[in-house]
Formats: sequence, structure tokens, C-alpha cells
Amino acid sequence: MLNFAERTGSGAVMLVWSYPTNNASIRLQKPTAYYSRRRGTTDADANMRRIAVSIRTHPPPSSQAPRLMSVFDQQRVSNNTASCFGFCFSPEDPNHDVFTQQKNSQHKVTRDEERKKKEVDDHFTAAFNKLTFEERQRQQEVLHGVDEQIAEEATFIHSTLQELDNHLKRIKQGSAYEMAERLDPEYVSARAFRVMFLRGNKYDARISASQMLRFFEVKQKLFGVEKMVKDITLEDLDEDDRASLRSGWLQLHGKDRSGRLIFVQYPGLRLFKNLINELRGKFYFIMRLAQSEEAQLKGIVGVIYAVEELRDSTGGIGFVENTQVSLAIPVYVAGFHTCCSDVREYALFSLVVKVLPAKLISRNRIHCGSHLECQYRLCSFGISRLQINALNRGLLMQSYLFGGDGANLPNSTSSMAIQPNANDVLYTGNKTSNNPGNHYLRNLVIELWQVYDSASNEKKRVVVDEMVEKINSTGGRFLRTTSDEEPYWVESPIEEVRIKVAQMFRNQKRAIKRVSSRQMNVIDGTPIAGSPLPSDVVFGKSHNTRGKEYMHHQIRERSEEYNALDRGTKATVVVAVMETIKGKGGRFLQPIPYSDGFLEVSDEKARERISKYFRNYRRIRHK
Repeated sequence: MLNFAERTGSGAVMLVWSYPTNNASIRLQKPTAYYSRRRGTTDADANMRRIAVSIRTHPPPSSQAPRLMSVFDQQRVSNNTASCFGFCFSPEDPNHDVFTQQKNSQHKVTRDEERKKKEVDDHFTAAFNKLTFEERQRQQEVLHGVDEQIAEEATFIHSTLQELDNHLKRIKQGSAYEMAERLDPEYVSARAFRVMFLRGNKYDARISASQMLRFFEVKQKLFGVEKMVKDITLEDLDEDDRASLRSGWLQLHGKDRSGRLIFVQYPGLRLFKNLINELRGKFYFIMRLAQSEEAQLKGIVGVIYAVEELRDSTGGIGFVENTQVSLAIPVYVAGFHTCCSDVREYALFSLVVKVLPAKLISRNRIHCGSHLECQYRLCSFGISRLQINALNRGLLMQSYLFGGDGANLPNSTSSMAIQPNANDVLYTGNKTSNNPGNHYLRNLVIELWQVYDSASNEKKRVVVDEMVEKINSTGGRFLRTTSDEEPYWVESPIEEVRIKVAQMFRNQKRAIKRVSSRQMNVIDGTPIAGSPLPSDVVFGKSHNTRGKEYMHHQIRERSEEYNALDRGTKATVVVAVMETIKGKGGRFLQPIPYSDGFLEVSDEKARERISKYFRNYRRIRHK
């Protein structure tokens, strides 16, 4: 149960999460180290995770789990618990027995952690046992991205929307959804908004209705009543919320082999002043992802990567709350992978597994091991090692974190981090020019360049706008990367697109002229039948024959004679070389540009080329 408190008595912002199961609550407030370095905060305090935690119990039963210690309390603890990552169980507790030390970890596995790991295993086993063979097979196909998508016929969508509306009418009384409906009925009943929930739940109207209620409840608690009926953009996040996003703990890393977006969480990078800052940032991030039609149709693949140095140093603070925010947002998770290093990290997931829906549990996989082991296991599910930016030595190769202007500008269709698709036109240089969208644009330029070249300036703009419309009609966008230190994809303004397309037309015209001039240089030749003979001389760097080697031998042998003669008599040496080659049955050939054919050049052209070889050989010898 979520309980939000605005401020404590001292004015510090506070957030309280209550757990009815153990009658305890965690109070999170601003740590001194993060907010006021002027008060004499030490560097040691600043290096700790920037949260202060205290546990209130009313009163705790004797069988309750051992108490958690704050990060500041840990600095005063010695011996085996002082160096644990993040939060550690109290050493006074009898459950803090020392087990075998895990690889790459200074934490000693406790009996309680072993018990929690077994609970996770048992929970997964029970969820799988409830599925029939056909259901298991179907979930396996979804996990690997080979399942069939639901055909979205108009009659089917209409009937499902009607069913969703009926469910909402039965359960909305007294909910945050009902409040949002009174504030702005058009926003709540918008077709695209409701279809987003249906797609996120595979058109299960009953589950979609329940999720809509949770969605508005979480949105109200995170952003307040005034923002319940508007799309959250970056403008709605304060500097602390954005700082949590910039930490890089939430990232999009391309797509898997089935074309689904990969959403990765790095718990080891979590950084926030207050847990509510992290939750707001995560809500914005995933909601922008859910509004992408590509993510709605194909779903996404989620990864929690808490391996070795990237493990969660907060001891799981806010783990359940983050999961509750994720489950309130209508995005279809086709597969979920949790990567961890040891039993302790594995045991932390017991907090989350118990709140996951049964169907999502069957699509969840936990991989325990080193960086290399986890990445190879992800590869078996179509997630490339390059898409998890962690090197084997534990370093993180951070790419773009999040993007968009957040202001819904007219020239921008998204305020989220954009992931390019096959139909997009990418402007980043040669390495992305092979994108299918770039190929399509180049073909349009080749097809329409004559129309563009003969048109007036006003009509040229019309031609460019028509090309942009064709790209957009296929779902493509014109994308470029920012020049900031943290680059990400953004949509190019229409004026910038017009300039780039016009430049492509000018480049095409120059290329046509170059080809025409090359063809003019060999137009006096005669086409030959078949391929060159071994005795032929084929001018150009890419064709070597015995005849060409013999010509070079003649030039080396007679170069001194050629250089000693004056300009008028040098031609006699050139003619002698040419006649020698012809006497052996050789011809002088020139490749035809952009074809597999050859032309036999005239004697005049052959003499010019042989003279050029003599001059080049002289320059080489004098260097």
C-alpha cells in the first residue's frame, strides 16, 4: 500500500511505503550528503547511496525478518558486515550465519537469503505447473518472438472496446479513474488511449479495465490531480526527476532478433534524492515507450542487469514499488530476463516475484553468473551481447539514455528516446546509410531527379514535400543524433529535411555528369565480344593480364631511351611498344563504366595511355 506524505516536520520531503504484511513502513527522506555539502558533509557520506532509511515497527512480531540498517549505520559496523554492498542484515540477528562466500562478492550468504531463494524457485515452479502443455508452448513462443500477432480487425476492436467500457462501469466507483473521467472525459475515453491498454494486455478487456484503474491511481500519487488527464512530458519532471533518469539506470538498447525493443534496467546505477523522483522518471520513461505503436504491436523485452559491479547497492530499496509502477503502465512485456551474480541478488527478487502476474512469471527467466555467462544466455533469446553495454571487467559503456524535448513541438512526434526502425532515414554518416529507409529515399531521388532538375524553385519544394510524405506514409521518420555528450536520436525539423533532400538531388546530378563524361572518354572505342584475352592490355587498376605485364616490362626496358629523346621523337618509342604488343595478338581495351563490357580503344587513345605510363614510371624512379 502506498502512502505519500508531502513533508516532515523539519521540512524535508518524505515518502512512506507501508507493507501490511509485516506491519512495517520504510521512511525515505533527503540525505544530508546530497543536499547540503555546506553543512560539513564528508566525502564518505556523499559516496554512499543518497538515501536515509529508518524502519518503524508497530510493534514487530518476534518472527519478523531481521531489521535493516541505514547506510550511515553501516559505517559503524565492523568485521564481515562493514563491506557488504548496500544494506546488510543486522549482525545481532541469529539469522546472520556465515555461509560460503560467493564469487566476486564480499557478502556472506545468510540462512534467510537461502530461504528467500528457495521461495523464488518454488513460486516459479508452482506457476509453471498451473499451465497446460499448450500454454507452456505458447509462452515459450512469445518469449522467443515467434508467436502470431492478433489480427486487429475493425469489428474485433469495436467489440473489445465495448467490453472494456462495460467492465469499467462496474468497477470504477470511487476510484481515481472516476475522478479522471470527471476532469476530462475525452482524454479517458479516447480510442487510441484505450486501445493502448488493450494491446498491452493482448485484448483481455477485464485485465485492461483493472490496469486502467491502477494507472490513474499511480499517476495521481506521483504527479497530483492536476496532471492526471494529460500526457507526462519532460516538462512535468523537475530537476531531481531528470537527474534520476540521467543516471542511466533505465536505457533502451535497440531490438532483439524479432524486432522488439529491449528495455534494460541497471540497478547498480540507481541514483536519486528521493524514491519518488526515481518513480516519476520511470513512469515517464515507460509511458513514452508504451505510446509507441511499434511497442504496442510487438511488445518489449525487459532486462534487469544486476551482475557483479552493476548489482543494486541499495539492497532492494524501492524494488517492489518500481515493479508496481511498471505493472500500472500498459506495455506488453513479451519476455523478462533477470541477470544476477549470486544468491543474495537472486533472493532479492522474491520481493518482486510475488507481485508479478502468473502469465508474466511464465515468461520470466533468471540467469545467475558472471558478465560473460549472463550475456551468452541472453544471446540464446535473441539479445546480442552488444546490446548489453557491460564489458567483462564490469565497466559500463553508456550510450544514449533518454531523449526528446518533452514539449510536444509540431515538428516532433515523440518526447521519448527514439529507437530507429527499418523505414527511418538516418543522418549519421556512412555507417547507417545502409538502413532500408535510406535506400528507399535514394531510390526516390534517382527516380525523380529529372523532374526536380527541370522544375522551378517553388515546384522543387513541392517535389521534396511529396517525397517526405512517401517516407512518412511507410512509418518512416527523418532522424539525426544530437551533438551532446549523451547523444540520442531526435527527429529532424522539416526545414532541415528539405535542405538535406535538396542536397541529395544536387549530388545525384553531379554523379550523372561524372558518368556521362567517363563514357564520352571511351566513346571512340569498339565493343568487343566476350572477355579479354591473356595477351590483351586492359587499362585500369583492377585488371591485370599477361599482356599488361609485358607492356610494363617494355616500358621499364625502354624508359631511358624514352627520357633521352626530345618531345617530337618520343612518339617513336611509344609506337614501337604498341606495335610489339599487337604483334603478339594483344589489343588495348577499356572497361565500360557501370557494366561488365569492354571497348577496344583507338590507336590514338592507346598511344596517350602508354605515354602516361612512361611519365609515371619516370616520376616513381626519381622519388
